[in-house]
Amino acid sequence: MRYKKLEDIPTQVFTPLVKPKTQIPLKLKFTIALIISLIIVMSIGVFSLYRIQETTFEEKVINRSELVLSFGEASRKYIINELSPAVEKHTDRMIFEAQSNAFATRKIFEIFNQEIPEYIYRQPALNPMNYANKADQLETKVIEFFQKNPNINKTTGYKKRGQEKIFYVARPIKMETSCLQCHGKPENAPPEIIEKYGSVNGFNWNVGDIISTLMIYVPTKGLLTLHPSIIHFYIYIFIVLNIVLISVLYILFDKLVGKRIYKISQAMNQAALHPGVTVRIQDKGKDELGMMAKVFNKMADSLDDAYNNLEDKVAQRTAEIEQTLQELKITQSQLIQAEKMSSLGQLVAGIAHEINNPLSFISGNINYAEIYAQDLLKLISLYQQTYPEANPKIDQCIEDISLEFLTEDLTKLLNSMKIGSARINQIVLNLRNFSRLDQPTMKLVDLHAGIESTLIILQHRLKANSKYPEICIIKQYSNLPTLECNYGQVNQVFMNIISNAIDALNDYLENYQQSHHLEPFLPQIKIETKLINDEFIQIIIADNGPGIPEKIKNQIFNPFFTTKPIGKGTGLGLSISYKIIVERHQGLIWCESEPQQGTKFCIQLPIKQNVDPEKL
Repeated sequence: MRYKKLEDIPTQVFTPLVKPKTQIPLKLKFTIALIISLIIVMSIGVFSLYRIQETTFEEKVINRSELVLSFGEASRKYIINELSPAVEKHTDRMIFEAQSNAFATRKIFEIFNQEIPEYIYRQPALNPMNYANKADQLETKVIEFFQKNPNINKTTGYKKRGQEKIFYVARPIKMETSCLQCHGKPENAPPEIIEKYGSVNGFNWNVGDIISTLMIYVPTKGLLTLHPSIIHFYIYIFIVLNIVLISVLYILFDKLVGKRIYKISQAMNQAALHPGVTVRIQDKGKDELGMMAKVFNKMADSLDDAYNNLEDKVAQRTAEIEQTLQELKITQSQLIQAEKMSSLGQLVAGIAHEINNPLSFISGNINYAEIYAQDLLKLISLYQQTYPEANPKIDQCIEDISLEFLTEDLTKLLNSMKIGSARINQIVLNLRNFSRLDQPTMKLVDLHAGIESTLIILQHRLKANSKYPEICIIKQYSNLPTLECNYGQVNQVFMNIISNAIDALNDYLENYQQSHHLEPFLPQIKIETKLINDEFIQIIIADNGPGIPEKIKNQIFNPFFTTKPIGKGTGLGLSISYKIIVERHQGLIWCESEPQQGTKFCIQLPIKQNVDPEKL
């Protein structure tokens, strides 16, 4: 009997595939692994959020402390420079409330603490007149730190007070000439000071000595605690997103893999249990599972032919039926075993391909998505042409979703996704190329298209955001012939140089905004191409950033050399770019830069490979 597909087999012939009770289905394993992975990601996210909040709260404490400390410093300077000289004009007596900056400032903060009691003001010294200003163990270390490091004008830290951790900020106090009247020689001090504090402590100080420190203590209880509502909000968001993601991936896995594998296993089971029944698998997929279905169908065809030949031989050779049947059984067993081994080999090859090429699934789906999107857009266009007078609800929907923009942008998005997928593979290849010289494939390409694709991928970094303004791209393209090069490698050079320019401009913007509050700075990247002669072209990529110091300009093409913080740069970008341009394409690359005058990278490439290097 012959059936065209699996569904045509009668129920009395069809034997369902029994799943082992103790075996966990592949679909369930995939779901469990996905859930565990998402839980780990969620935990990392919550922990990262806590660290960010903790840093933010600490900056808040520092800012508050700086404000109070500046107030205390201003009060002290006002007493020394303004109030004390004014009082001296009217009396020869020492008035502590007006002429002792430590005494007066402490009194000011006693009044201040009546309104805001959590801030503690201290002006401790190693050898103070007033024992109340005697430095404790921590304050002594702070004063000694300033004495050893006279160029440092501020330090911060934490101090344990019982079970509470309090934050402090401190500034050094240097001996000034105006202070010698009270803290110079004891015999020159006002009698009121000798009478109140004695003649032993707080004297014989010299101008410029660091004799004390101005300190503000701020309790941190409650400030470094992450609010529960924030944690609950982010946990809720993570849970919702995880549920949606798990559901989508579960459905996709079941549709693209689970059901198809189960269908193939059913067919194999029927072929093994009912050799006389021809089973066909209807799977038009072009992936490994589709290939497996085709191999199975070929195997079924071979078995069917074997049975047909067997019947013909039985009809023609009745006399030799026993011998023929025996030979056919042997042949049948050999064919079944060979086809099973072939199917097993295809399965193993497919699994190995999936493991070694995880990006192929994404790339394949992007291609199909592009085809489907084009089909849908054609259908929408056909509807609009066939029914020009649409329903008001449809018109409103078209306006709400910006159909014209969506139609134009969808193709660009899909193309950008394809370019991004290819760029990932190219990045990995370039890392290998750095340590192992491969011979890349050279093709004739449009250089401007490569620059534009690079700018598309970097578009998110060029746009304005809450921290940086938009980076303006100035293009000065000349008419260039097609260039013989490795397209992906040359694009990687553009990516490295433009990315470095963006980083330099962003760093420069941070420093510029702090030092120039009124003058706006407009970041720019200029890309220029031109034809040098019949054999060479030149690309210039320049920015108006801070430039490169002369002392490191000769090192920028060295492997692993970077000026970026740890974790932000590897130091391989320009080194790989140099290898691609000079060693792979027989070109030249160099840098021109002056401090505060921007940076310019010049690239020269031969239009055709294997040209005379002396003409560069």
